[in-house]
Amino acid sequence: MFSLNGAAPHVSCEVFPPMDLSDGEYEIGLIDLSTYYTIPNIERGVNDMFHYGVDKEIVIDEGSYEIENIEEYIKSHIDGSVTFSLKANNNTLKSEVSCSEAIHFEKPNSVASVLGFTAKELEPHKTHMSDLPVSIMAVNTIRVECNIARGSFQNGMEGHVLHEFYPDVAPGYKIVEKPSTVIYLPVNVRRVNNIEVSLRDQNGDLINFRNEPVSLRLHIRKRQWV
Repeated sequence: MFSLNGAAPHVSCEVFPPMDLSDGEYEIGLIDLSTYYTIPNIERGVNDMFHYGVDKEIVIDEGSYEIENIEEYIKSHIDGSVTFSLKANNNTLKSEVSCSEAIHFEKPNSVASVLGFTAKELEPHKTHMSDLPVSIMAVNTIRVECNIARGSFQNGMEGHVLHEFYPDVAPGYKIVEKPSTVIYLPVNVRRVNNIEVSLRDQNGDLINFRNEPVSLRLHIRKRQWV
């Protein structure tokens, strides 16, 4: 049994003395994982800007927002003479925005993609519906990858995914993931010198947990042949 602790989304440990697995076939599985749901949908330097009027801008703090939270934030930071509204349309799953000044969704690092808008300028004094559904939940799946595991496949390509899940808690709450049935995958080395685990999204990108601590346990055993 190996216990790993570190800062999400990547934890590793050196195994000393190295673990010799040359006497047979071995497999590895995830026993449990715990961290906090701090995945932002507004990220610093990525999609945290709201541009309006002539060279006016609002920097939105990095965090996990609902549509109403984004509206509240912009309203609290926008010029007092400017009117602004942002609503979610629950029927179309799109957003509707209006402002007394032009909105510049075409500028860099715009919040547009989260709200479902493509890169363009929106005329003032009109209500605009987004081109696409809102993208509040950027992460659909959390994949737990381990460097010494093999045998998982994603879109036909072999990978290192031990387990995947989606948290059933709201942002800010603790994630405790315990697979009801541990899936064991073959170990791809004969000598374990180090173990690395990373948390990635459905696209294979590391997930921004904002350096929250993560703890997990892995179990290595001789392969069980059926």
